[in-house]
Amino acid sequence: MVAVVIFSVVILSLVGLSFRVAKSGTRATDQALAMGVLLAKVDQASTLAFDSLKRGTGCDTTATGLYRIIACGKVDTVSARLKVDSIKVWTTLPGADTVRVNLRRGKARRPVPLR
Repeated sequence: MVAVVIFSVVILSLVGLSFRVAKSGTRATDQALAMGVLLAKVDQASTLAFDSLKRGTGCDTTATGLYRIIACGKVDTVSARLKVDSIKVWTTLPGADTVRVNLRRGKARRPVPLR
């Protein structure tokens, strides 16, 4: 009888630990998905030509299970030759941080040497 009581106490203590591990694993998976969306938006913004940066603006929503990942891009014109592309990614996961990336893009000078 004592062995059953000891066994049940050990199992009950492991339930809390396994719940915490599962919760951390879910959070890590959602953060990895948010990082993937961020990298996709950065790649999109970095491959666009300087004159067509406005096409990369707006918000995209990616649904993943119970949560959503929202990525927004905005372009600010500093001068005729310099623009700043701001990318912001956040999730509806409670406790997740918002990630911001600013890309400074300059217009290429003409003529390009060695071309």
